[in-house]
Amino acid sequence: MYCHHCIRSFADDAVFCSQCGRRLHAHKVIGAEEKTIWTGVPSEEADLKAEQNGLNEAAQAAVDTIEGGNKEQVAIIRRAELEAAAGNAAVEAVGRKARSETGISWGTAAALSVLALGMAVSLYFYYQYEQSINERVLKLQSDAKVSAMSGDYNKALDLLTDASAERPDFAALAADQAIIHHVMKLEGMAADVEGQLLSGNIIEAEELLDKLKSDFNGHKEPIYGKLREKLEGLDMKLTVLNLESELDSLTNVKDLGEMLNVVNGLAGEDASTLQEQIVNRIRTITSDKVEDLIHKRKYTNALESIGYASTWLKDDAVLKELSEDVKNAQQRYEQAEQQRIEQAMQRAAEEDLVNQTAAVKQIDVDLTLDEFGDLTIEGTLMNVATRPIYSIKVNYIVKNSAGEKIAEGTADATPNYVEPGEEMTYTATVYGAQTDQVTVEMDHATWYLD
Repeated sequence: MYCHHCIRSFADDAVFCSQCGRRLHAHKVIGAEEKTIWTGVPSEEADLKAEQNGLNEAAQAAVDTIEGGNKEQVAIIRRAELEAAAGNAAVEAVGRKARSETGISWGTAAALSVLALGMAVSLYFYYQYEQSINERVLKLQSDAKVSAMSGDYNKALDLLTDASAERPDFAALAADQAIIHHVMKLEGMAADVEGQLLSGNIIEAEELLDKLKSDFNGHKEPIYGKLREKLEGLDMKLTVLNLESELDSLTNVKDLGEMLNVVNGLAGEDASTLQEQIVNRIRTITSDKVEDLIHKRKYTNALESIGYASTWLKDDAVLKELSEDVKNAQQRYEQAEQQRIEQAMQRAAEEDLVNQTAAVKQIDVDLTLDEFGDLTIEGTLMNVATRPIYSIKVNYIVKNSAGEKIAEGTADATPNYVEPGEEMTYTATVYGAQTDQVTVEMDHATWYLD
């Protein structure tokens, strides 16, 4: 058995030629059993069926190609396929008639072949025409998608309207139009929300935004991408406005820090502005508290306050500078205090020396010479110590005008107990002095410190 086209042998069960791919023809052999045997010699009926089957296969391939784009668009072509099947049935009828007769003329066979070929050609051009419409509709739909994704919704709707005029029954076009109208509606709602936010009407904006979210919910088509971003932006702006309205009521670092943690999770220019406001508020509150603590010389408490603020403002340059200021102030105070202590100790030592060695100072002396030539001395003393003294005794020396000692003695000062800075007096008599042209010096004094 050989292929009638390329003269290549084939197996008993082959349907197509393994070399040229042509369908192999068959005829019935009536014997003990009826069975189909494939031969390389085609009958007239087989020729007609082969031609018709070839056309049907070509048509089916065209339909399959179009269906790869969109099955809904080839409904009309499916109807044409049924017509092709009807033509094939007609050819089968002719074949059965030919088998029932003793034979058929070559003219009749040729006429049938021409008829089948004409039907196939007509069907082919019909397919081509429908396919061109499909391609045009798909192009309009694609252009509409591009326009819609860029935000030009009116142009997208015009393109879809033109496509619907070509394919009124194409459900995908109506679905695209419905989606665009829905997006336009949501865009309008978003604009209303934005207007309320700009006017500061937070409550009204929140109600509109909730309605917008409800209408938007569940839509994941790409055309909703920009609207989704806008919705997220409006939601964030509303959150920021609500937080801003609470900001003025916060007066401690803890509450401000907790709000800052919330704002840090938000994005956008409004969130950044609010974040900076909160940071500045924390800095101001901390700085004022630290300044008061420095004034009270509570440097450790001041550093603790800065450390607490730093838990919210990590690595903040302003707080670091404030911490350095506190440390410098503490260092200056400690240095000054140390110096003060040293000076105090020095003064105490000096005072102690005075208290121990020079607590009594003579500040005045009155001399009285009586008719007997006796000289009465009344000296005025002062307690120059820093502590009270008592039981004061004074040793005095009397010298003449030549500086020669003419008398000396010891006298008790009164009162007996003298506060620092207070005066006391002593009285002594030099008998037979005969002159008051003398000087009285306090040689030394003794006392007790209280």
